[in-house]
Amino acid sequence: MDSLPVNWEALDSLIIDFVKSENLIEDSGSPSTSPSTSLSPSSSTSSSSSSSYQSRLLIRQIRRSVEFGEIDAAIDLLRVHAPFVLDDHRLLFCLQKQRFIELLRKGTAEDRESAINCLRESLAPCALDAYPEAYEEFKHILLALVYDEEDKNSPVVSEWSPRRRIDIAGLLSSVLRAHLCAYDPLFAMSLRYLISIHKLFCFRQGVPSPISDLTQRLLLEDRDPPATPLESSYEAPPFDEVDIQALAHAVELTRQGAIDSLRFAKGDLNQAFQMLAYITLFLPQFSDGNLTSSDVLVQHHPAVALIYAKSVIKLSAFDGVEKDLVYLRE
Repeated sequence: MDSLPVNWEALDSLIIDFVKSENLIEDSGSPSTSPSTSLSPSSSTSSSSSSSYQSRLLIRQIRRSVEFGEIDAAIDLLRVHAPFVLDDHRLLFCLQKQRFIELLRKGTAEDRESAINCLRESLAPCALDAYPEAYEEFKHILLALVYDEEDKNSPVVSEWSPRRRIDIAGLLSSVLRAHLCAYDPLFAMSLRYLISIHKLFCFRQGVPSPISDLTQRLLLEDRDPPATPLESSYEAPPFDEVDIQALAHAVELTRQGAIDSLRFAKGDLNQAFQMLAYITLFLPQFSDGNLTSSDVLVQHHPAVALIYAKSVIKLSAFDGVEKDLVYLRE
């Protein structure tokens, strides 16, 4: 190791970049510099480092709020600093589900009423257009009104788990890092990489690590999940346009409704058509006359359209939680 050459200038550059990005030192700029120097590359780099530092502080704050169950605080921060996250209905639905659970976890009558209001005003609307399985998840999480956190045999034990907070916090951190370009400095990532190699080496050799305290402080136990890409209406669907148009004309659907149906049927045109034809035939028997079959098929996923016709019309008003829970238990 002693014979290996070390590029001290590169190492110094890494460390200086690190301390600047962490706001540990200020940029040493001369006060007599001309205004044109404010547009210099070094000034631009300093501004970029400061912006990255503020973004990373924001991410840590949001992460901490979610991990401690303070979902309202996290949503408020996102609404002010990163509204694009709340524009993704998948992430918003995930946050509103956890908000509902955290309100129930507090256990007071007032918080339980707030949880029911959360269902009416936030969670139910999100469930209708977040993703195909969202409405099924919405019905499932309603069981948290019946089974409390202490019941380890309940069907919603995973929803009550504190691990869910960590998973959501990690997902949000990944999304925010990717969109705000708020990655850790290269020196910090290199240091963590070297520590992880050292930790693995000590484990294989069966010897204790002399820097175990650093390992616990600098290394995360788990890796955050990858950032989910934001949904785009301009993205080309992975299906043949002939199939899309054939399905749309056969059951009088919009193009997007046909795409959603094919996506749920995993691209099987016959299965998508049979499912939609069944719903189209039987839906009028359950509708109250104010909602047509095409409205339901366009606005909601075809797999849950029939369930929607039987229950969501009254569920959207949410005038009786007990009545809906009876339906779920059936």
